[in-house]
Amino acid sequence: MNRIILPLLFLAFIVGGVSEKTNAQCKQQVVYQCATNIDKAIYLRDFNTKLRKGKKGHGSGTKWAVVLNKGTHYRFTLCTQGGFESNVILTLFDAKHPEDRKPYQVTKYTGNRKTSNRFDFICNKSGTYYLSIRFKPGKESKKSCAVGILSFVGKNK
Repeated sequence: MNRIILPLLFLAFIVGGVSEKTNAQCKQQVVYQCATNIDKAIYLRDFNTKLRKGKKGHGSGTKWAVVLNKGTHYRFTLCTQGGFESNVILTLFDAKHPEDRKPYQVTKYTGNRKTSNRFDFICNKSGTYYLSIRFKPGKESKKSCAVGILSFVGKNK
């Protein structure tokens, strides 16, 4: 009996490790792709998320808090695995729950590699803002990963 259980446990360990490595590679590749698409802005931070279809058709996503400074011009860029560009959105808002307030900005997929799925934001008030990456309503898919990049464009005078 032990001769069967030990090889099965070993196999399960190897398969689990490979799937985690594959997911990590996905994120590394998407981060690199996204970070090289910010033009002359300076990379500040990336936001990684795994996207899965949730219960009752509601897609999963992740929300982060980020501190932004008044008078600073920021660029937010969203990148996804191939084929999911039009299904995922990055939203910037100032309430803990996006449904409580209208968002400041939401990415739009235009099909243009240079300007698609990104927006510039000039901060008018220093404070904590929230960033969300999730599937668009009705566009949920089985599984994907997405990366948001926060970059510094410049200071407004």
